[in-house]
Formats: sequence, structure tokens, C-alpha cells
Amino acid sequence: MRALSALALCFGVLLPTTWVDARVWTSKSGHFKVEAEVIAFNEHLVVLKKESGALVAVDLEQLSSEDQKFVASQETVDAAKKQLDEMQTWTGKDGLKIIGRIVAFGKKDLKVQRKLGVVHIDDKKFPTIDLLHQKLVLKILSHLEKTTLEDEKQLETWAKSIGGEPKVYPLEGVLMQLESGDEIGVPFFLFSSQDFEMLQPGWEQWQERDASQQARDQESFLMKSAAMAYQRDRKQQQRIEMVKLDLLAAATGVVDIWEVGLAPRLGVYARPMTVMVPAFNSGIATELALRKYPGFNIIGVRRASY
Repeated sequence: MRALSALALCFGVLLPTTWVDARVWTSKSGHFKVEAEVIAFNEHLVVLKKESGALVAVDLEQLSSEDQKFVASQETVDAAKKQLDEMQTWTGKDGLKIIGRIVAFGKKDLKVQRKLGVVHIDDKKFPTIDLLHQKLVLKILSHLEKTTLEDEKQLETWAKSIGGEPKVYPLEGVLMQLESGDEIGVPFFLFSSQDFEMLQPGWEQWQERDASQQARDQESFLMKSAAMAYQRDRKQQQRIEMVKLDLLAAATGVVDIWEVGLAPRLGVYARPMTVMVPAFNSGIATELALRKYPGFNIIGVRRASY
């Protein structure tokens, strides 16, 4: 598991679905089985894509030892390293194609200052930064300043109005690494409505004031996983459902496994999720689920079809 841990700690791992055929994934108990492709993994979670196209995130430690070995195999890790270098194409509201790799959700300041007659962006001379980076800066400033800045000349003219003091714009959205290697905060307002709809889920959880860095890292990982699936098939708005495979209790003579949907109550940091519960009926299943997850409300229950 050493190679997996080292890679996952740094990046999280995203895999092309064309790299591996669907396989049957099994819980440690053997009660849960699902045929799916692996989309992504890190040291804690594995994101799977079912035949229906739905994405589910499963705790790595809840999977069978065979599945854990598969994820940690050198072949899987090597494929992941290659995938990490691939760029994605996003679309701006005005049709601008933004080619880059989303790194995480985040908040990042954009600093603009005019020094010695030259506009500096985050302490770099505007003419020296990547062309796409320039376009994004112009669009961000045009939106925030409610003006039109289409080229360097217009930017210089506008910058004279702010004098020599730096002006700082706090941005909320995603951190993106461009092909040039530049990292820039791309605010949500720049994205097309379709792309924004994909990126928006999870943002509210990420920015919870009491969220730990680990929780924020998890949200960023899940967002990157969903983004990869979205890039492959833009017809599907991919969202990730958390699935818990620990079956809450050992049961003798259980006739059914129940799929219980849970949503966090107000003030509870968590994603909606599904837990698999062995029980004689749906009522017992919901009672067991609420007993183990008291911070959640029931949003549905049905016999598992995995």
C-alpha cells in the first residue's frame, strides 16, 4: 500500500474508465456486491461508476482485501500517474475554452497593482503571464469592476485609476492549474451554467466555517472525481453519493439488505449518503441506521438491488 499512500496523499487518483473494464466490488462481509468501474481513489475513498452511470464513493477499508490489493496494484498506480497529467476543457459563460486541471475548491486573492507604468498581477508583469491567464484576469476584472477590459491597453488605462496601491479581489471557486503551470483562482461566475451546475455541489460543505482541512480535502477530491466523469460524458451531471458498507450489526437469519438514504441535519457537516442495513423489514432498517447516524434524517429506504 506504500505506493498508493504516497500518491494519494499528494493528489488523489483519477483513472480513465477506458483503462479498466467493470469488475465486481465486494464488501469485507461479502453481503454487498456491485459491478462498477473505478473512477478515482485516494487513501480513504474509492469512487465507483455503476452501469447506470451513477457515482458512489466507498470507504477503502470497507472493501474486501482483494479489492484493496487491486487499488494498490502497481498497474493501477501507474495508470493513475499518467492520468494526473491530463488537461481538461471547461467553458466560460461567453464560450471561452478554459484548458486546465482543477486542483481543489478554494478561496484565492487576485492582486492587481500598477508599478513603474506596468500592471502586475499577483506580482507578475501582465505581459509576461500566459495568454489564457491574461484572458481570465481580464474577464474577472471586467465582471468585478463592471467595465469592459478586452486587452492590455484597456487594462493599463483602467489601472491608472487605482494609483500605485495594490487592489485585492477575494475570489471563491476552484483553483486551476493551466497548461503553462500557472495556478489561478477561477470564480464560479466565469463558468457556463452547465459547468457551474457540475462544480457547485459540495461547495457549501467545503466552506463551512467549522470544516476541518481533512473534510475540505475530501470535498475537493470528490469534486475532482465528479469533474472527470463529467468531462467524459457532458450529458450526465455527475454527483457522488457516499455509500457505507459496514452493515451496522451482524444478524442471523436476515432475509434482506436494506438501502437507507440519509441526509445530514442542519449544522451537521456531511454529505447525503446511503447505508446498507441487514434487517427483517424497512422499519428495523431505518431504526438501526438512525441509531448509528443520529445527526441524519431518513430520506428513503428500499431493498438493495446490488
